[in-house]
Amino acid sequence: MGRRLVIGVGAAVAVLAAGGGIAVLNWPAEAVPVSLPETVASAPPAAAPAAAAKAPAGRTTISALDLAPLGSSAGLPQRATKRFSMVGVNWSNPKDKPTGTVQVRTRSAATGAWSGWQSLEIAEAAVDQPDELTKVRGRTTPIWTGPADGVAARLVDGGGKPLPAGLRLKLIDPDTPTGGGTGGGAAMAVPPASSGPAPDTSPPASEGPAGEATTRPTTAPVTTAPATTPAAPPVTKAPAQPALVKPAAMPAIVSRAGWGADEKSVKAPPAIAPDGVKMVFVHHTAVKAVPCAQSASQIRSIMANDIDDGFDDLGYNFVVDQCGTVFEGRGGGVTKAVVGAHVAGFNTGSVGVALLGDYTTIKPTQIALTRIAQLAAARLGAYGSTVSGTVELGGKTLPRLAGHRDAAQTACPGNAMYPFMTVMRARALMPDLKIAGLTGGPLVGATGSYYVRTTARLSWSVGGDPAGIARFDILRNNQVVTVAGGTERAANIDVPAGANTFAVRVVHTTGAADVTPSIKVFGDRTAPIVATGPTVTLRTGTYSATAVPATVTFKATDNVKVFSQRATAPAVVPLGATSTVWYPTVKPGAALRYTVEARDWAGNTGSKSVSRTVTQLPETAAKRTGAWSARVASSYLGGRALAASAKNAKLAYTFTGTSAALTFTRTAATGVAYVYVDGVKVGTVDTKAAKTTHRQTLWVRSLTSKTHTVSVMVAGTRGRPTVISDGLTYVR
Repeated sequence: MGRRLVIGVGAAVAVLAAGGGIAVLNWPAEAVPVSLPETVASAPPAAAPAAAAKAPAGRTTISALDLAPLGSSAGLPQRATKRFSMVGVNWSNPKDKPTGTVQVRTRSAATGAWSGWQSLEIAEAAVDQPDELTKVRGRTTPIWTGPADGVAARLVDGGGKPLPAGLRLKLIDPDTPTGGGTGGGAAMAVPPASSGPAPDTSPPASEGPAGEATTRPTTAPVTTAPATTPAAPPVTKAPAQPALVKPAAMPAIVSRAGWGADEKSVKAPPAIAPDGVKMVFVHHTAVKAVPCAQSASQIRSIMANDIDDGFDDLGYNFVVDQCGTVFEGRGGGVTKAVVGAHVAGFNTGSVGVALLGDYTTIKPTQIALTRIAQLAAARLGAYGSTVSGTVELGGKTLPRLAGHRDAAQTACPGNAMYPFMTVMRARALMPDLKIAGLTGGPLVGATGSYYVRTTARLSWSVGGDPAGIARFDILRNNQVVTVAGGTERAANIDVPAGANTFAVRVVHTTGAADVTPSIKVFGDRTAPIVATGPTVTLRTGTYSATAVPATVTFKATDNVKVFSQRATAPAVVPLGATSTVWYPTVKPGAALRYTVEARDWAGNTGSKSVSRTVTQLPETAAKRTGAWSARVASSYLGGRALAASAKNAKLAYTFTGTSAALTFTRTAATGVAYVYVDGVKVGTVDTKAAKTTHRQTLWVRSLTSKTHTVSVMVAGTRGRPTVISDGLTYVR
């Protein structure tokens, strides 16, 4: 129903005028939103059907305060009350209405803080069945307060005119514990000053009688029925239904028993439209959205409010929450053409689907739009029609899936939701539109983006009748860049450098359109750079005439991020994306090319190479000082080594290179040697080992690229003075 009138009198007109005009969009020529809403920030993530419904913990109660005796200028001072979560006002004659605006403020049961003043707007006509119409009272749209235990009321701009007869303020609690209420009790006492702002200074007024309408306790659980659950039978009063009704081709639906409908409060059996369902109206409830776990409580409050306003039952045929849970509305069976009370003059032959919440400025969630579309497709399909085209109803030509405002002077279903009517039509006609994938670059989970160089291929899928699809628009950064035919399901796309978004919009032959959520695609044409190195140095270990351990250092950078690295020469070796070092074993005596390659997420590659020769100098190439004796054995490099025991005996190697290494034989009896570079002592090497090992490189050093002299000097260690030198290896 939406509950709010666009055209009213008194303060209601002023409020609406201040809020700006309402743009009327004619179907099917509404503007199609280029990007769809994500889940509302304050909403929980989409839940499985029925998961958000909360089984009622008690009973629904209404506490009523008679406001008529207050007079034309009086207010109701703030006072303690029983707990409630919804507030509304009604009066005897629907043709009458208060002059001015009724405002209320409420006290939070959790914090004790008082809210600001909130206006109760005049509700539009919703009932049109003759028997039901005789019972309807004038009323305002209710407001959802959440758990509260205090209330105050006032009339603004009343002009001194009398209040309508039977004016009453009603406080609805959907979760009153069985066996008693909570809060301030039946007595309406003015709260102490410490519990909130000072009481109103408006003239005191006599307090009218307070009455309470009580519904029966109900504890029906919410359960998920198997897919084979049969459709529910027609319902009149107190139905014995399963907790979940799931007719064929419809989304899972939480039954009235599942959300705790009070069947004993229903005033009359449902009416069934003789010609079936011809169209579907979309509404918003125009009350503050609640977390999905509280949806059932809010629906029980709306039902109690509707019935207290004189309706035979809840006015809507279905209610959907922001998590996509669908609730059965007015009783009579979800597969029957039940006549609701949601658009006066148009109820017979229509289905009213309401989204919980106020969508004046907040956009609906994706899942809610989808569920409404599924309901519309199922209910119209059951009677041989689709959401395409129009229908004559109530003296008007209307789209088969219409917003409330299409038939009445109302803002419903909200200015932020109404533009998505064309999306809901598209989802009913062409369901399950989604991007199937993108080839041309990887999806990087950490960023949520695809990375490609210049082009990619985008694919998508959609359901429904392919013959009804006019075209697909490929959107890049919310602009159409490619148009594909209705039978196509993939297209090549150009990806500019930098961050981009892509989406696919499907357009039906009727003009209805839907668009996928966008994907992020980053265009990257810049190759990584190996900014440092590769630099080849020697390392310690066992050397031979065919294998020398080496170290290659490098550092690659990219404008976005390096995805992978590898060495491609002198051997192909995979390297980590963040690696800065590589440890090859190379053959000495030959010039070798060392190449490091880096790849980014988009597949761009950059590499850098250097050529280096690892050369082994035998001990015979050294200049000797002191007594050195030859050692001959195949275990030495080149089959020979030099040994000396006299202190200060020295071997001096001269070469041009960037890295040098000294190799020794180690035994339990060998001693210490000193190492000099260009005449400066730089290290001490102890060649002692538990067992004899040959060709052991114990000292390495990186050098500047020039001619150097590296010397080995015997230290003359007491008890083990001998040093066996097996040559020098260097890189040039």
